[in-house]
Amino acid sequence: MRKLFIIIVAALVVVVAGCYKDKGNYDYSAPEEPLVTNLDTVYSVFVGDSLIVKPTIRYTNPAMLRFDWKIAIPELLSDLSFKGPEIRTVYGLGASRYQAKLTITDSSNGMKYFYSFVVSGKTAFSQGTAVLSVENGETKFSFIKPDGTVQPNIYEAANLGAKLGGKPKQLIGLRHASIVPYHISSYWVITEEGEKGVQINTNTMKKVKNLAGNFFTPPATLTPGSFIGTQQEVMNGVINGKLYVGMTQTWNLNPLYGMYGNPAEGDYNLFDQAAFNSVMPYFLGYDKIRKQVVAFTNFGSPAYIGTNYQVVGDTFDVKKVGLDLVYFTQVNDGNCYALGKDASGNLKEIKFGAAFMGFIQLRPVYIRNFIQPALITPTTKWAFAPSEIFYFTSGDKIYRYNPTNEDIRPLTTNFNGKAVTMIKLIDGGNTLLAGTEGSLYQLDVSTGKFGDIIKKQDGIPGQTIDVVIRNDK
Repeated sequence: MRKLFIIIVAALVVVVAGCYKDKGNYDYSAPEEPLVTNLDTVYSVFVGDSLIVKPTIRYTNPAMLRFDWKIAIPELLSDLSFKGPEIRTVYGLGASRYQAKLTITDSSNGMKYFYSFVVSGKTAFSQGTAVLSVENGETKFSFIKPDGTVQPNIYEAANLGAKLGGKPKQLIGLRHASIVPYHISSYWVITEEGEKGVQINTNTMKKVKNLAGNFFTPPATLTPGSFIGTQQEVMNGVINGKLYVGMTQTWNLNPLYGMYGNPAEGDYNLFDQAAFNSVMPYFLGYDKIRKQVVAFTNFGSPAYIGTNYQVVGDTFDVKKVGLDLVYFTQVNDGNCYALGKDASGNLKEIKFGAAFMGFIQLRPVYIRNFIQPALITPTTKWAFAPSEIFYFTSGDKIYRYNPTNEDIRPLTTNFNGKAVTMIKLIDGGNTLLAGTEGSLYQLDVSTGKFGDIIKKQDGIPGQTIDVVIRNDK
């Protein structure tokens, strides 16, 4: 046993000595990596123009490199593939953003290197302003290019003279808040006559479908109220006095996305305007028959609960308002304002707070006579800022209204006696768009400003009804 122990110890000494004497160099040398420059993160290209992607590649032996390009096309569940050190092709994809990747393979060692970028397709309509107007009783849809050139009646030109119907109400641009950068996917024109609504492709100006075609089973008649485009790229609104919400339970490129099923079931008849919360799970409306505020929960789909909400305070009874409304809105998913006439014809203004705490809670604030009722006419248009400052039209003037102190004052702009037919706030409430016969104005209403003209655009056919500014990147 002693002899075996001596043999084992001797063997260990030999091994340790061998390791000590091994002074070989074990430093790792990384393989050379291709140096890629002049590869942009985004390539913007107009449909039909040349797409050229030509990066600069530095490598000791470039003949050893292989180049593979792929541009993903999600709507077709496929991709475009190219080989070689550059892409040179005529761009034939749509006016959308496509994820692309360059893969460089070193054939000497099999190493792969990946470089991502974006191809952004554009058309002549990717930037500019879409305008809805009415001329001689006919609805017109036009487009203003960034250089100020007006393309009148572009819808008729793109659709072989097709008409949009009479009495236009709204122009809505749909986009998905989760898809960046800003990208308007389609327009909806809402009218009182004709097809009542038409969806328009933003890149070709061609008709996609009409309002009846946005229903799984359309009602026998359609009487559109007011609509709002949501952050999920669908349109919610009031139709036939009922509340409708666009379907979002599928992929946004699915043809069924945004369509209407049945309205929220219940015994109610809504005023044209409703409050569609963007973050809270409830909607609010006004029953024009019972003349009361009604509510809907929204946990995936709207459910009518009528007046089954909690009321805090007794300034007035939101369940028995008793007014024939002329205007209703909710500001910042919070306070609600409405104007309406009582049984004696007096114009009243109401304000109530709204909140969700596992249940819907309404808090009446006031009901009072509107301070200058003579200024409100059947054609008055309204707009509000996030600060709860309101603007309204009266003939050829626009007024600024602060409900906190009931201050009403006219803006300084002179519209040369033309009636103001549209107002809309943009830029977080700092710029007011105003439309008249033949013209569109941008007015400065930022802090301390009262409507100084920033820009005026002429050449619009007829009276301006609504606009959507498109500035896709």
